[in-house]
Amino acid sequence: MRTLRVVTAFLLTGCGAHLAAQSAGDSTLGTRRHPLAALNIVARIPLPQSPDWIAPAFGSVWVVNYAPNRVSRIDPRRGRVIADIPLSGKACLGIVIALKRVWIPTCDDGVINEVDPATNEVVRRVPVPIRGGREGLFAFANGSFWVPANAADSLSSSIARVDARSGRVLATILVAERTDAVIAGFDALWAASSATAAVFRIDPRRNAVVARIAVGPSPKFMAAGEDAVWVQNRGDGSVSRLDPRTNKEVARVAAFAPTEWGDIATGSGAVWLSVGGKPVTRIDPRTNRVTHQFVGEDGADAIRVGAGALWVTDHKHGELWKIDLRRIQAAR
Repeated sequence: MRTLRVVTAFLLTGCGAHLAAQSAGDSTLGTRRHPLAALNIVARIPLPQSPDWIAPAFGSVWVVNYAPNRVSRIDPRRGRVIADIPLSGKACLGIVIALKRVWIPTCDDGVINEVDPATNEVVRRVPVPIRGGREGLFAFANGSFWVPANAADSLSSSIARVDARSGRVLATILVAERTDAVIAGFDALWAASSATAAVFRIDPRRNAVVARIAVGPSPKFMAAGEDAVWVQNRGDGSVSRLDPRTNKEVARVAAFAPTEWGDIATGSGAVWLSVGGKPVTRIDPRTNRVTHQFVGEDGADAIRVGAGALWVTDHKHGELWKIDLRRIQAAR
């Protein structure tokens, strides 16, 4: 993606061995790297003005667009936009599906836009402690939104828990500076600090940090699934695998995809990474190794699996790509 009293806790350190280290033999990925033409994109859906975040839900694919600020609802079978819903500002922290609604934060006006998929309208705007000039992820868990709070903290070193019904801030959890992304998974919240190369595990029952896990340089976007939490390390282009049972990094996958932007997702038995110039990288969670990497076109950004396909936004060319998952496995 691109645009651009505190609860304390004892921090449990978890710095696991790099069981899938970036070996010299993987420096070029060899036969696992393919030209973009081999990906066989089955549809390029035009979405002018920088499409970004993606969320498959309610029989549709939802994609944030800018200028004007909006979220587009796309029919995945026909490959066309069926609704454009204006947002109150520029989306900044992704899209979350919860409580039968689509939720999209806009940081420049400090709210989360609640979209009703039955009417394709914003029905409420929930004030939260965010402001413009940032990009990351927010999450929903235990009846609350978990938001990287930067309205009163220029270092972005805390996570605010906001009640989804009332909009009241229930707690503020101290983590570390430049914590811009938080996700939910495995009965916990996971917050990545790019400044300290660490991921913090937050217990939603205690509103407290219960583990600090060292990862690769400049971590940001994350995904929970395939029996692990996966962290995109933008500094060296690797992906950290975190074991939610032990709170340790148990593998660091050599993906060779350093970037300022990008995205990571799980689904269909794999981990998926997207960065400019390398729009699709597939990682096998059984082996913690890259099985396929497709190279070409600078502009790929968000990536998600759902509605029977793999979806990638091309931020530069104004497109949403629909990719047949079966064709990725067939690439040789």
